[in-house]
Amino acid sequence: MATRIHSSSARGFTLIEMIVVMVITSILAGIMVLFIRRPVQNYVDAAGRAEMSDVADLALRRITRELHSALPNSVRVLISGSVVLLEFIPTKAAGTYLSADDNAGVPVLDFQNSTNKTFTVVGEMPAFPYNIVSGDYIVVYNLGPDYITADAYAGGNRAKVASAPLGNVVTLETNPFAVPVNGIPNTSPTQRFSVAMQPVTFRCAPAATGRMELTRYWNYQFNASQTDPAAMANPPGQTIQHAILASNVAGCNFSYTELQNVHSGLVGITLIVGNANNTETVTLAHQAAVENTP
Repeated sequence: MATRIHSSSARGFTLIEMIVVMVITSILAGIMVLFIRRPVQNYVDAAGRAEMSDVADLALRRITRELHSALPNSVRVLISGSVVLLEFIPTKAAGTYLSADDNAGVPVLDFQNSTNKTFTVVGEMPAFPYNIVSGDYIVVYNLGPDYITADAYAGGNRAKVASAPLGNVVTLETNPFAVPVNGIPNTSPTQRFSVAMQPVTFRCAPAATGRMELTRYWNYQFNASQTDPAAMANPPGQTIQHAILASNVAGCNFSYTELQNVHSGLVGITLIVGNANNTETVTLAHQAAVENTP
C-alpha cells in the first residue's frame, strides 16, 4: 500500500499583523520614554550643576590660595560700575635684615644714607623656588595707603633687587628707605622684610558674550591708586598677562574688611556661574583671612 505524505506550505505574517505589532511596539516605547525621560533629565541637570559648581569652586580656591601669600595691608578692592577688581601684592619669602643698630661690621639696611644699597640677611637665605632673584622687591613694614612712606604701591618702602644675592648680601637698585618723612624713617620694629613680586588683580567684568568673565591679570607695574589692568598700557619691556578663570559668570562680588584689633583682614568672594543656555545658575560664596601684621 502506498503511503501519502501530506505537506503544508509555511505561513507568514499578514500586513495587518505587522501593523498591529508596530503599533503595540510604538505604544510600549512611548510608555518607556515617559518613565525614563525624567531620570535621564535629572541626571543631565545634576551633571550640569556639578560642572558649574566645579568651575566656581576652582576659581574661589585659586583666589583664596593666592591671597594667603598677600603682603600685609596690600589687599584692596575697587568697584567701578559693573567692573569689580580685587588686587594684592604676592610675596614668596620673608626674613630679617641687619640694621645699623646691630653694628655688625657687614652691609646693613641703611635708613639714613640712600647711597648704601646693600644689606645682610640674618640666618639662612630662602631656598628655591622662594629664593631672592633679580627683579624681586624688598618691602619693609607695609602699613597700607594711609601711610606716606609705608605703602608698597606708592613705593616709599619698596626697593627692587638689582642682582642675585652674594651669600647673604642683597643688592638693591635704589634705597628708598633712607628718605624719611619729617625725619622719621619707616623701619620695622622687628627688622623684618618681605620678598614681593608685582601685583596681581582678579577682575570680574562683562565680556563680549553678554555674560561676565573672571580674569586674572599679572605682570604689570605698581600703581599708587588702584587701576583696572585691562585699561593699562604695557610697561616698558613687559607685556601685561591675563588668563580667564571662569566664563559664563552671571555675577560676582569682592569685599574687604580690615580687622584692626587682630591685625588681619577678611576678603569676601561671591561668584555666580550659569550654564551655557543661561537657564540655571550656581552661587558660591567664600571668605579668606589675610595676615596684616607687617
